[in-house]
Amino acid sequence: MLLASCDGDGGEEGPVTVTLWHSMGSPLSGALQRMADEFNQSQPQYRVEPVFQGSYTDSLNKLISSLGAGNIPALIQLDDVSTQIMIDSEAITPIQELIDEEAYDLSDFDPKALSYYRVGGTLYSMPFNLAGPILYYDREAFQEAGLDPDRPPRTLEEVRQYSERLVQRNEQGEVTRSGIALQISPWVFEQMLAKQGALYVNNDNGRQGRATEAVFDSEAGRQIIQWWDEMVDEGLAFNVGRSGADAMLAIASGRAAMAIESTAALGAVVALIAVTGEDPERLGAGPLPAPEGEDGGIVLGGASFWILKDRPEEEQRGAWEFVKFASAPEQQARWHADTGYFTSRLSAYDLPPAVERRKQYPQFETAVKQLRESPDNPATQGALLGPFKSVRDRVTRAFEQVLGGGADPARELELAADEATEIIQEYNRTAP
Repeated sequence: MLLASCDGDGGEEGPVTVTLWHSMGSPLSGALQRMADEFNQSQPQYRVEPVFQGSYTDSLNKLISSLGAGNIPALIQLDDVSTQIMIDSEAITPIQELIDEEAYDLSDFDPKALSYYRVGGTLYSMPFNLAGPILYYDREAFQEAGLDPDRPPRTLEEVRQYSERLVQRNEQGEVTRSGIALQISPWVFEQMLAKQGALYVNNDNGRQGRATEAVFDSEAGRQIIQWWDEMVDEGLAFNVGRSGADAMLAIASGRAAMAIESTAALGAVVALIAVTGEDPERLGAGPLPAPEGEDGGIVLGGASFWILKDRPEEEQRGAWEFVKFASAPEQQARWHADTGYFTSRLSAYDLPPAVERRKQYPQFETAVKQLRESPDNPATQGALLGPFKSVRDRVTRAFEQVLGGGADPARELELAADEATEIIQEYNRTAP
């Protein structure tokens, strides 16, 4: 009974320090620091100190290597695909315990946000920065090509059709502008699967039992990688490798007219547009294009806050108080406006910062609408598996073998799924 066992008064020595490991690089780190400062000023018991740890993978690896040594934070922000491995680590205080002890009301939280991080009826971490993929595009390039800038492509076939009109070549026949810049992203691949209602792993994406087999080499998966390969091979798509930033820069430089990126990039993109003096309305935003399925939608990705049980109880209490503060509608509305991340609270969308931001930049509305139209099912809840990052690495290599090495798309995806299954089963043999 964590809440009943500590009063959180900070004692006579001043506020209790709560260390927060996070992975928000600039400018997102500034928005997180603002939130921490406001929390620290709002009460005298606790002082949250955000400490940047690099990427989510860097942060998770550091945490795993530090368990048992005492050099861990009370609170850590980790991405969605760390969920199963964090549960298996047994190093956490499930958020559900604190919710139950306090009868904390979750009715205003977005059900899709809770759905990802709730496993077997237990909410293990608190969703915080939530993101999904959208299509960014150059409205001016659309107009020049005779395309309706208010109607972005909604399927992969339409992306091909639009790209055929958007592509530009010089006198030597070399492509100077592709229709779309594509980064090699296992996350986008997962999202395109979900948009078809297709699964990534068995057992309903690990939601009805621990995943034991990769199933992304289905007809749905083969269709995606085949399209990707053909688009790049024909010059309709520009392969930027693993860098999402390079995909967005390709639009800015005129090297491509479209790109698929996270909504998390939206805040930085509109800020950059404002600095350069460009008209923000030139940047269009549309739903993620993908083969459509009856039960399709996006997976609500992003990251959540985890409380670690090996820290003193007063630090865990302080971590919980900050989690509640960061989850408040007012904070979530500001966070959404500052960053482009979705809010975890439904009412936050109706508060002034969020409303004003969407009026100023309609691109934000596109992302919210796509989320609300997505169903809640095993495909859109996202996969649960411990070695998710290793599996993603294998998918990434499959795309690189196809796009850079000339491998057959269907065969390479099958090989990736076979190796992913071995990785999953090896992990399961040693998991708690």
